[in-house]
Amino acid sequence: MSNWKIRIGGLALMVLGGFLFVWSVKTIQSEWPQIFVGLLSVFSISMGFALLIMPLDLNEDSSTPE
Repeated sequence: MSNWKIRIGGLALMVLGGFLFVWSVKTIQSEWPQIFVGLLSVFSISMGFALLIMPLDLNEDSSTPE
């Protein structure tokens, strides 16, 4: 997978996490579903951020002469 696809995927996960957080706070009235959707939003935001800041120098390591 190319670098820009991974970065766009991370950005999409962050946007999805933000949407889930706002949705859980505004519309869900029950306690446990709100907790689960809130945790899912935090997880997706953190995974998206990790994909955005992940170093992608895998091709440079394989071309290094030994």
